Amino acid sequence: MSSGRFRTRPLLRGLVALGLLVGACTLGARDDAELSGGSGGKGGSDAGGDAAACTATSKDCDGVAANGCETPIDKDPKNCGSCGNACPSDGGKTPTCVDGKCGLSNCAAPLADCDGDGSCETDTSSSLDHCGFCEYACALTNAKAVCSNGCQIEECNAGFESCDGIPSNGCETPLDTDTDCGFCGTACSLPNATSSCSSGTCAITTCSTGYGDCDKLPETGCESNTQTDPNNCGACGTACTTTQVCQNGKCVVSNCAPPTADCDANPANCETNTDTSVAHCGFCNNPCTLAHATAACSGGKCAVATCLAGWGNCDGNDANGCETQLNTTTNCKSCGDQCSGGPNVNSASCGPSGCNVNCAAGFSNCNGVAADGCEAQLATDPLHCGSCTKDCTVGAPSGTQPGCAQGKCTYNCGAGTADCDSNGSCETNLATSNSNCGVCGRSCGTSACANGTCTPEVVVSGTTLTSVDYDYPGSTSLVYGRNPGGVFRVNKSTKAVTSLTTTKSSVWLDVSGPSTYFADPAEGIFRVATSGGSTSQITTTPNVVRLDEYGGDIWFTVTSGPLRRVDAAPMGAVQTWDSQLGAFMATHEAGNVYWTMPGLGEVRRSGDNIPNKQTLASGQGEPSYLAADGQHVYWTATTDGVIRRATTAGPATDFVTGQPSAYALAERDANIYWATKNTGSLWRAPKSGGPPVKLAEPVTGVVSIVADPTHVYWVDSTGLKRVPQ
Repeated sequence: MSSGRFRTRPLLRGLVALGLLVGACTLGARDDAELSGGSGGKGGSDAGGDAAACTATSKDCDGVAANGCETPIDKDPKNCGSCGNACPSDGGKTPTCVDGKCGLSNCAAPLADCDGDGSCETDTSSSLDHCGFCEYACALTNAKAVCSNGCQIEECNAGFESCDGIPSNGCETPLDTDTDCGFCGTACSLPNATSSCSSGTCAITTCSTGYGDCDKLPETGCESNTQTDPNNCGACGTACTTTQVCQNGKCVVSNCAPPTADCDANPANCETNTDTSVAHCGFCNNPCTLAHATAACSGGKCAVATCLAGWGNCDGNDANGCETQLNTTTNCKSCGDQCSGGPNVNSASCGPSGCNVNCAAGFSNCNGVAADGCEAQLATDPLHCGSCTKDCTVGAPSGTQPGCAQGKCTYNCGAGTADCDSNGSCETNLATSNSNCGVCGRSCGTSACANGTCTPEVVVSGTTLTSVDYDYPGSTSLVYGRNPGGVFRVNKSTKAVTSLTTTKSSVWLDVSGPSTYFADPAEGIFRVATSGGSTSQITTTPNVVRLDEYGGDIWFTVTSGPLRRVDAAPMGAVQTWDSQLGAFMATHEAGNVYWTMPGLGEVRRSGDNIPNKQTLASGQGEPSYLAADGQHVYWTATTDGVIRRATTAGPATDFVTGQPSAYALAERDANIYWATKNTGSLWRAPKSGGPPVKLAEPVTGVVSIVADPTHVYWVDSTGLKRVPQ
């Protein structure tokens, strides 16, 4: 870019603290004594101001003569009554200054009530009309202003610049003068010519005698000596032949073979190599003098060897030397070094050390590179946490994964590790630790820990097991069914099996203290003593799928059938509780019976005295198993991959998400347990909320789950198994 062109660009250079706010467009008011040339001593309550010159309410508090008596001490809370007297903020309230007296508004800083209606409608940190305090309008001479950390220059008007770097007096310098032509400090002075600045461009008025503007580049002035230039001999465009030289504006025969020449007026020799001589470049008496550069001569052409400090050859044209001043936001420390901002930048400027960026709140330019803006988010960046110099990875406890939250370092264990001994390090490998398998404190006992889950222990093997339930709370035994096969009790410690009945088969069972109720697929529902003995038939209804006994009643479902209730007595009375077909799982809790309708996508509820059916949840993806406690009913929405729950009155809410094909479900005390349909995993999650814990993987075909205080038991395609909690 030529040095004689106008530029308009974002500035926002130099921050003006709110206490140094200045008048809108002109110098601050001074009294008649100053305007007539009078003077007075500085000091006292006027700080840097001229006490005799400034008025009673306008003082020169910043000590900058260029912006006059800029501070209204009767209104400015940072300089209230006198320069430097900042009004205190109490409890975060916005301080005020009225008639030079400090006070407090009812607004939280930086808000203020500038329209007097009692509301805090104005943000004095950004309002142009009320910048810093209500009575100050942010308006600057020859500039577009912005209120950000005080009244700042956002952009100069075309043809003006802030050459003194003081935002308070705006863009004070016109860029069409001979001292500031196109750029601050760029003088309009061209070689071998008289010149003038017009519209920011330095132009030739007339060439000096014996010179011509033969390259038509204004910035090189009248570069051709028409008395000696063989390419422009006597006039621009008049070229001598290769055997001629130009003397006194005329072509004459030379005795020297190019590129040598006789430039010292001694005809005895051809002493000068015009291909390389800086004093005689291309021809005699054609010195290489380039603007703001150390010149060289190469091939008879003047070229830039090096640029002077603070200048650059940014247009690549050697003829106009190092034309660009390197102190702008377009070319700061080098050509193309732009300080135009970037992500999270409020404003940018060029200073002695390079580009400076004014970052948005919460961000910083920690790498010192202006091109990528304010790249560090101090609230969350672990390498620059709270400040550019705070690196959370330095000195981080062994095995931890450093993080940053709200500008403070956090140290979490990496995936698969944990601080199980609370010593500040992440010493435990949760994938293999037998005493901390998957989570701290979970012991696999005699089983091994692999991939964060305990290896399942087989309690009873076989492919015909169908369901499992408690003997009774605190019992040493479990009861399980086989189809075909019967009903059996197994000791949890010894794994010894006792037959309760082998004359019937069982597709599902429910243990209720001394009695066990089970469903034979062909003959209906039966009762057998949990200690063993003969069976008694409750109902002859075949194809029972699931049943649940409570208080002398049994709720049960049949294949593609309705929900029914039967008295838990031999050949009890059967009542249809929900006549709609497709009921699957049923359970009773606290006076209510709940059941799922997978095909309809519904979970239903009714009282246990009369069949008053209600839809608890609809639009569920194949609701399958359910379990209830005194507060909630839980169910698996299998095709949604979600475990949901609801109170008696609803509504349904997601309890655990991201569980593809969740199917079998159980609850015990503070936890919910579930398993994946077909092949997948067995999980546990606290009812109070929190991440799920994987207990076993893989598991295949889980159809029934129960838990005691120490273990979780389940029936799958190969038997009855367990893992520690």
